Amino acid sequence: MKKYFNLSLALSLIMFTTSCDDFGDTNLDPTRPGGDNVSLVAITPTMQTQTHRNLVASAGRLAGIFMQQYEGFDAQQVAFTQYAVDEGTLANLWEFGLYTGSMRDCVDMIDRANAQGDVPHTRGLAKIYLAVNLGLSTNFWGDIPYSTAFKGSENLSPSYDTQEDIYNTIQTLLDEAIADFGLDDPQGPLGDLVGVDWIATAHALKARYYLQLSKRDPSAATKALSEVALSFDSNGSSPVFTFEGNPNGGNPLALFGIQRPNTLIIAPYFDNLTDGDPRKSKYMTPNVDGDQLYFQNGNADLFWAKFDSPSLLISYAEVKFIEAEALQRTGGDPVPAMKDAIKANMDFLAIPAGNTTSYLATVTGANLETIIVEKYKSLYGSNPVQVWNDYRRTGFPSITPDPNGANGSNPSGVVPRRFLYPDSERLSNKASYDTAIANQGGHLLDVDMWAFKN
Repeated sequence: MKKYFNLSLALSLIMFTTSCDDFGDTNLDPTRPGGDNVSLVAITPTMQTQTHRNLVASAGRLAGIFMQQYEGFDAQQVAFTQYAVDEGTLANLWEFGLYTGSMRDCVDMIDRANAQGDVPHTRGLAKIYLAVNLGLSTNFWGDIPYSTAFKGSENLSPSYDTQEDIYNTIQTLLDEAIADFGLDDPQGPLGDLVGVDWIATAHALKARYYLQLSKRDPSAATKALSEVALSFDSNGSSPVFTFEGNPNGGNPLALFGIQRPNTLIIAPYFDNLTDGDPRKSKYMTPNVDGDQLYFQNGNADLFWAKFDSPSLLISYAEVKFIEAEALQRTGGDPVPAMKDAIKANMDFLAIPAGNTTSYLATVTGANLETIIVEKYKSLYGSNPVQVWNDYRRTGFPSITPDPNGANGSNPSGVVPRRFLYPDSERLSNKASYDTAIANQGGHLLDVDMWAFKN
């Protein structure tokens, strides 16, 4: 049985005011939990809700556009398809989704738990979610503020930690979370989160972030395999979060479909790639003009674009794909793990067993490209940022950059390798901003970050 995070508490605390950038006044709402007297249990669902929005909202859609799962059909999405992404595009994600949103809440929870002294499981949960948010942030921008951030008026110009340091911090946070969940907690389980194996989840995330450094660390695959062995072993053990099933607090993909109808559709590359795949009808539906839509109001078959569609912190399918790639890189046989990964994804989507069996019969090899392409199809709708990460470190799938993708921010016209820091950093934290840009070799979309450099 899947462990679903219940959002009724979260949305009784806050109501989401959405806009084209998916944040609006979410993190400025006067009803948002805050102050010294607010309990950790009250902060937890707010932090989780924002984190899962961060995974699939504005930056997730951009990653999906870059990876040609989506393309712009109208309005601003057409510009994004042509890589016209500037300093303001993700400013609200940086400012409200992360630094005064989910990451601030995680740090606040850790500080409160340390002060309280008897809630190690709550502290461990916050560390897991902080690690995931740091992973997103460094995947988007590279070097980011962390060690001197979140100090309020004590430091209004935080320095940037290098991406290498951020990856080390992620692993440290996950190790600390594992230790925290190994302690007795007199407060008992964390509200609605009863039954989730957070130790196994932390090991799964450790495997993800080790393998992301496959271009930097020769032992990345071996490390990832060790963590996979300690991870969860079924869809039913995956940490699954379900958004509120209404237009106020629903899954961001569905909300965007309502707010910006048909400005974003399925890209031809992904449409063609999924021909003959039994998951295709779960991902897209054709309109009268033959375009493939990712969202259609009231269409319950579109698994990832309903108001109550789930969000996975990390899926069992991803864990098995990590195992398959790590085995391929270390000389093992990746085929069984890759087939397990595909089956896990199809089972999660409720594909009929006979269709799954027929599809798996066509999977006879598992070189690196095959593994990454199958992962690309399986992570559609749930984790587009991981798809973009895989492309930047492996070159797969072999997509052709948009022919109109060369511009002032992306002079080479390649599929973007990073996002630009928001203009608020240039204007209010310039010394640290300039240092980070110099350290990374530039501030353009086609400048590789440390983790993915050749």
